[in-house]
Amino acid sequence: MIARNLHRLKVEKTSANLTPFAGLPLLTELAHSTGTIKRLDSISGLWKRRSEYSTSDYILSLAVTLAAGGDTLDDTRLLRGDTALRSLALPALPCANTLGDFLRRFDNRSLYRLSETVTKQALLNIKPDQDITLDIDASLIESDKAEAKMTYKGFTGYNPMLAWLDGPDVFIGGVFRDGNASPQTHILSLLKYCHRRMPGIKFKFRSDSASYKLEVIRYCHANDIPFTITADINDAVRTTIDSIPEKDWRLMVRGKDTFLFAESVYAPGGEPRDTGMPAFRLVVTKKLGQLELFGDPLKRRAIITNLPANYTTEAVLDFHNGRGNAEKAIGELKNGYGLNKLPCGELKANAAYFQTALLAYNLVSTLKNKALPDGWKNFGIKNLRFRLLCQAALVTRHARRIVIKLAETYPFFDVFERARWAVLSPALPGA
Repeated sequence: MIARNLHRLKVEKTSANLTPFAGLPLLTELAHSTGTIKRLDSISGLWKRRSEYSTSDYILSLAVTLAAGGDTLDDTRLLRGDTALRSLALPALPCANTLGDFLRRFDNRSLYRLSETVTKQALLNIKPDQDITLDIDASLIESDKAEAKMTYKGFTGYNPMLAWLDGPDVFIGGVFRDGNASPQTHILSLLKYCHRRMPGIKFKFRSDSASYKLEVIRYCHANDIPFTITADINDAVRTTIDSIPEKDWRLMVRGKDTFLFAESVYAPGGEPRDTGMPAFRLVVTKKLGQLELFGDPLKRRAIITNLPANYTTEAVLDFHNGRGNAEKAIGELKNGYGLNKLPCGELKANAAYFQTALLAYNLVSTLKNKALPDGWKNFGIKNLRFRLLCQAALVTRHARRIVIKLAETYPFFDVFERARWAVLSPALPGA
C-alpha cells in the first residue's frame, strides 16, 4: 500500500553540497572535448566591454538548462543557485536578465558563427559509410511577441526552417524566419549550406512540397544527390496521373492506411530539352478521402524522385514516408528543448536562442552516439533526464579531488561511469 507520511514529515534546509543535476557535467565536458567551447569563445562581435562571462558561459549555461528541462531564461536560476553543480561544471552562470541582454547582442555575422558551431557539433556524429538522409522541413512556433508575424495557420509566431540528419539524429542547420515567411524561402540556400558542410559524404535528400521547385530539383540532379520530394498536384502532374493505365494500379496496406499506388515518369518544368534535365520517376498514391459535395473524393499524392531502379515503387514510398522521423525530431526539439516559448521580442535574439536549442539537442545526441549504450540511443530527452541527466548526488572533496556520490541503489551507475570516461577519451573526434 502507498504510504501517506507527508503530514508527519519535517522539511528542513541543509548546507550539504547536493545537486539534482549530476549528469549535466557529462554535457559540459563533452562540449570541452569536442572543441565546442573553443568555437563558441572564438565568436567575435558580442562584446562592448570586458565581462566576467565568456560566450561559452552564456551559451552553455542556457543549453544545459534546456537539456535539463528548463524552458525560459528565468529557469537558469535553478542552476545558478546549485553550488554543487557550479563546483562541478558551471562556475560562471549569468542571471536571466544578463542572458537576455547577451542574446540581443547577436547580429547576422555572430549568428552565422553560432550556426557553424551547431553544424560542427552535428558532423561529429556521422560515421564512415553511414546511410545519411537529409530532411528539410519547417515548423511553426506560436508567440505573442509584438514583433511576431501572422502565420498561415492564423496565429502570430515564427516559422523556422530546419535541416535534420536521419541516422545520427542531429540538426545540421536551421534558419529562424518570421511567421509570414514563404514556405519555399531558404530551402535551396539551406540545402547548399548542408551540402558544402558534408564534402565527400553521400546523402539522400527528402522534403515536402515546399521543396518542389525547379531550382531545387536541378541542384540535386547536377550534384548527384538522390532525392524524393512531394510534388504539387498541378494540371501537368494531374494529367500524368490520369494517364496511368488502370492495370498499373496496385493495392497497398500500411498500418491503418489502405491505398492504391502506381508509377509513371514526369519532366518538371516542361520538356527535358528545355530544362536540361531528364524526366524523373513519379510515384503516385490515391485513396478515398472524406466525401464532399464538391471536389474530387480521391486524395492523390505524388512523389518525384531520382532514386535508382533498384528502389522499388514500394521502397520509394517507404523511404519518403520516413519524413515522419524528422517531424518527430522537430517535435522533440520544440517540446523537449524549450522552443515552444521564445524569450525575446527581437528576431535576432530569438534566432540566437533557437541556435542554442539546436546546440543543446546536438550535444545530447552526441552523448547518446558516443558515450551511451546502444539501447539508449533511441531515448528521448525526457527519458534521459529521468535516467541520467537529472540524478541527485552529494558532491564532496577528498585528497584534492571532487567526488560525486550517487545513491548506492542507482541502477545505472555503470552507464554513468562509462559515459564519464567516454567524454574524456582522447579518441573523441572534434577536439
